[in-house]
Amino acid sequence: MDRRRRQRGVLLVAAIVLLVVVSALVAAIAFVTATSGSSATDNLRSGQALYAAESGAEFQQRNLAQNLEWYRNAVDPTVTTTVNVGQGTFAVYANLAVTELRTRMTPTSPPAAPTTWIQVYSVGRFPDAGFLLIDEDLTLGGGGEFVQYTGRDTVNNRFTGITRAVTIGTVVGADGAVTHNRASGVYPVTTLVSAMASAACATVPNPFQIAAHSKFLGAGTIDIEGEEISYTGSGTAGGVMTLTGVQRCQSSAGAAHPAGRPVTPVLIGDGSTSYQAEIVSTGNGAAGVDARVLRKIVQRP
Repeated sequence: MDRRRRQRGVLLVAAIVLLVVVSALVAAIAFVTATSGSSATDNLRSGQALYAAESGAEFQQRNLAQNLEWYRNAVDPTVTTTVNVGQGTFAVYANLAVTELRTRMTPTSPPAAPTTWIQVYSVGRFPDAGFLLIDEDLTLGGGGEFVQYTGRDTVNNRFTGITRAVTIGTVVGADGAVTHNRASGVYPVTTLVSAMASAACATVPNPFQIAAHSKFLGAGTIDIEGEEISYTGSGTAGGVMTLTGVQRCQSSAGAAHPAGRPVTPVLIGDGSTSYQAEIVSTGNGAAGVDARVLRKIVQRP
């Protein structure tokens, strides 16, 4: 009898262990099944979001292609409201690198009272105070001029508190305060942080840094004393903008550039053949989730 009881006890323990193992297997299978379904849904929505973001970039690129004067827009960035596409949506905007004069400047303008100002198409994304380059060529007879401003009138699109013919990092326009026609380029100006001691095109400072400026694009082309330099990405921290994927000598031979020299976006007049704009498209899948962000630099010959 004792032996049979012991056998029944062993069988009971084995049955309990088997039941626990089977329950664990069932729970694992249920978890895997649920996770697979969730992962499939996530992948689907992520794919929808990517498709929507790409659609937004193409949509905005088409809008820019139909606009013959990018830098005469009254707003920057140019924003497109949310658009439905497929099972998702996208919202997209374009950042512009430059603006243009809306009124002619003479050697004695802008008016002296009550405050000096310069009328442009858009002061959007410019900082509240800083420096501008009017026209491109700073050599004698070229008409280029550095201007300082201390305020922005966002209602009338004016730079206020103007001081003309200023010097930036020992660089100054050779013509002083001169006449600038309507539609002349008005460029944001920042300064070089990383000195470029070598003129060799393959020699790039590491890190390559300029003073942070909200008007500069996240990627694109900059101009330093006539040398065009492209970059594929950037990050900003502590008042410094660090450029990555830098390639020098995009339009001419290289040159040495000390720290503090002026930096502008690519010049649209002398020595340059392209406008540039940065498209930022955010796509969402079904139910407005799984956002994907796509950035694209476009230019027009």
